[in-house]
Amino acid sequence: MRILYLFLALLLALCLLPLFLALAAGALSGPLGCDRIAASFRNCSLLGTDVSDLLTTTVSLHWLGLITLPVAALLAALLLLLAAIHLLRRLVR
Repeated sequence: MRILYLFLALLLALCLLPLFLALAAGALSGPLGCDRIAASFRNCSLLGTDVSDLLTTTVSLHWLGLITLPVAALLAALLLLLAAIHLLRRLVR
């Protein structure tokens, strides 16, 4: 049962990863001094390397959330249901 919980938690984390990456890239763009033009970044340098394209791609990952967030909600509901069943079994014993 513990392996099932770990597996579902890992799938849940993978479903939320695109959203967290997009938020992290948006938060990182400010301290790097990036110029934001529409949906892309310019003049972003990190340790002397231009990371504008990387940040632009990473911020665009939030669109993947249209698919992964409903899956994450279903996984969270399944995890809660399994936890409730597990708790009820333990209480009955």
